[in-house]
Amino acid sequence: MKIICRSAGIIGNLRPKQNIKDILAAGFEYSMLDAAVLCSPQEFKNLGINNYKREKGKVYLSENPEKLSEEMNKAFATSAKELGLHLPVAMAPTVAAESIHSKKTDIGKVNDTLKLLAKETLKLAIAEKCESIIVPPIFLGLSPKEEWEVNSSFYQELSKIADDAGSDIKILLKNMTKDINGHFVRGICAEAEEAVKWIDELNAKAGQKDRFGFCFDVGNATLCGQDIKEIIVPIGDRLQAVIVRDLDGVHDAALLPYTACFKGQQTNWLSMIRGLRQIHFDGAFIMDFADTYGNMTDMIRPSILSLAHEIAEHFAWHIGMDKLVKKHDKRVLFGAGNMCRAYMKDYGKEYKPLFTCDNNSARWGEEFCGLTIESPEKLKELSPDTAIYICNVYYKEISAQLKEMGLKNPIEWFSDEYCDTFYMDRLDMAADPNAAKGGKS
Repeated sequence: MKIICRSAGIIGNLRPKQNIKDILAAGFEYSMLDAAVLCSPQEFKNLGINNYKREKGKVYLSENPEKLSEEMNKAFATSAKELGLHLPVAMAPTVAAESIHSKKTDIGKVNDTLKLLAKETLKLAIAEKCESIIVPPIFLGLSPKEEWEVNSSFYQELSKIADDAGSDIKILLKNMTKDINGHFVRGICAEAEEAVKWIDELNAKAGQKDRFGFCFDVGNATLCGQDIKEIIVPIGDRLQAVIVRDLDGVHDAALLPYTACFKGQQTNWLSMIRGLRQIHFDGAFIMDFADTYGNMTDMIRPSILSLAHEIAEHFAWHIGMDKLVKKHDKRVLFGAGNMCRAYMKDYGKEYKPLFTCDNNSARWGEEFCGLTIESPEKLKELSPDTAIYICNVYYKEISAQLKEMGLKNPIEWFSDEYCDTFYMDRLDMAADPNAAKGGKS
């Protein structure tokens, strides 16, 4: 899984090199060749309005699509390459669902411009050897009957550009929203069934199995009140990228995960992690937190970048829990409580540990979930290729204990926080007081 910092809203035109250095210093190896760095979704609402006051000396890509490659390289793409920040994913400009209500705006011109910009972004992405490009569907002013016809033709044109260039770049569609009188509703490819149908039909027309794929925007699903897992799982291996952003469920925003939590969390991270884990997701994991970053004082912004990377790694750890469990052929557990119980319920049959151990001497020799509870000293008898999975929230303390014991075995951290059985186990234990004997986890 590639953890990616979305560049739009992070890399500015005043200090792009310093912004790139800050991204790298925070631990990110990857960012995006994102046209929104120079062409924001809000820019299109003024397209074609002659009396709109324009910033002197600024090149507006919505009015000069042919300059996209030149301006993107000048703004940050060249600097990113020089400084070692990789750009595996590109993203074509789009328009904000709520940004165009003016009767003066020429919707047809906006859509035509979006198509031109997408083609220019694709050409640049191919030149920069990007693995994929996210191209949101065209949606303004289209009736439901027109959506497929217009976009099918549009995406086939993009596919031909890639074919002619001899590129295997993947073109990713994205789930969209519509703004109806200030309220967000489900737009193109918001439903898994429609997304799958579009992708499969486009691949059939392209004569390739995987020219087209999908990028899932967590924020758009939250705005529409959708169950994230129910969308992700049917899409399956068509899912190549996920845009991770938090918001309050009402306003379109890009906030750091876990921060839009006034009177409860709106974004269902549990559903996202379970869905991505079920399909064994290993694509582009794009962190989009531009609003949190942009509204923070300049001196603290590097810390926000570091926190964003830490949160992304935390997500990646949980998403890859199945892979982590399967990583070693032999294993023991450390901990004989709730987390051990969850491990045994979800993985114990197929990946059974030799035993578990616990620091509570009163429990040594006891049978727990089909395992014998041993003293930590028993770990010294293990072959060096036997992994120790810590099933206890005191990860750092127990890790330090194992190192002080001189153990050279692989040490892994297991978590049941997002396991499918987690909450039911707690209810089972509440009904059975004797089941709580396992200790704290």
